[in-house]
This record gives sequence, C-alpha cells and structure tokens, in this order.
Amino acid sequence: MKRSDLILSFLYPVVVEKTGSRWNPHLEVVITGGKYAMNSANANYSYGSLYSLFKKIFRRTQIDWNKINEVLVLGFGAGGVAEIINKYKGDCRIDGVEIDEQVLALARKYFKTDLLKNVTLFCTSAEEFISGCKKKYDLVVIDVYNDLNVPESIESEEFLSGVYGVSAPGGIVIFNKFIHDRKSQDESEKLKEKFGNLFGEIDTQTVMLTAKVLVARKKVSEG
Repeated sequence: MKRSDLILSFLYPVVVEKTGSRWNPHLEVVITGGKYAMNSANANYSYGSLYSLFKKIFRRTQIDWNKINEVLVLGFGAGGVAEIINKYKGDCRIDGVEIDEQVLALARKYFKTDLLKNVTLFCTSAEEFISGCKKKYDLVVIDVYNDLNVPESIESEEFLSGVYGVSAPGGIVIFNKFIHDRKSQDESEKLKEKFGNLFGEIDTQTVMLTAKVLVARKKVSEG
C-alpha cells in the first residue's frame, strides 16, 4: 500500500485495482480509512461496511464459542467473516465457499487470506457445495450475493433444507439479507417464514437499517 494512497483514503476511497469476472462484471479493491475493501458495482463485498455488520452480529448473537469447532461460510469473499471468527475461536476449522475465482485471487493478493488459520477454500457455488456436503457444521454463515441481491436459489426451500441438513444438532445458521427496495423486503418476509418452518423459532436482527439478519438454531435433539 502506497503511503500517498493511505493518506488520501481518509478523505475518499482510493481505487487500487478494477477488474471483472463471469459472476461479477465489476469488481474493485479500494483503500478506505487506511484499509482495503472489496466492492461490486453497487455493494460492499468484503471488509468495509460488511465487516462492521458481521462484527455487530457476532457481538449480538449469543454463541458459545467453546462448542464451535466446524464452521461453513457460504459467500467467502475476501475472508472478513473468517477473520472475525478466528478472533473468537482461533482453532475452529472453517470451510469457505466462493463461486468467483477472481474474488479469491483478489482476496489472496490484497487481504492475505492464505494467512487465515484453519481455512479450507472451495471455488464452487453454494448450491453445489451444499448438495454434496456430508459434514455437519456448528455454525453456518450465508452471505451469498450477486451485487445487491441474494440469488433466488439461495432462498429456495430446497437450498435452505440442505443447509438445515448440514447443521449439527445445536448448530447456528446466520443469513444476511440486504434490504434495498420493496421486492427485497417482501423476499425477507418469505425467507423468514421458510426458516421458521425448518428451524422453528428464529431471531431477526436489523443492522445498519438495511440488513435483515436471520439467526436460526437447530434443536439439540435433531440430527
């Protein structure tokens, strides 16, 4: 990071690389407030406001980290969620799933994801990973986006049922849903209903006014 870019980043975001991919036509890495962040055309993908959002969620959510040994992050991005989790439980194993190889390349280059502890990365879709997954996870984080929107398949009953299936008894699922228009608001209500049908009682948290975060817990008696 150039010193001049570092200083200017406290005045405005400094773009250090622009690129694109099949999945994300517009990707950029910026320096803002002295730190790197990754953005799509209209949304923050990693670090930045998204990092702050998950820091708040993990503070609010009552998690017994002594019981968190296996973690799944769907929509790995540049690894911000994994970094936060590492600070709570440094020896837990994290499987990160990210469909976009270009995102993973930028993550290695600027965010040093190779240095994250106990992280295994899978470059595939969340749907494909869940459909073939045999493991059970104590914590599942779902942060899958195409720019501003969660793909419809990620909110389908089939996919959510698959997530329920890979959750260990007593496991926690955290789903981040960005609300930016009436359509996404309606989708969040349907998503809440689907989650409720699977997990029973769930907790809905509003973060930064635009994020509806659903927190579900699988009953200990359920396998």
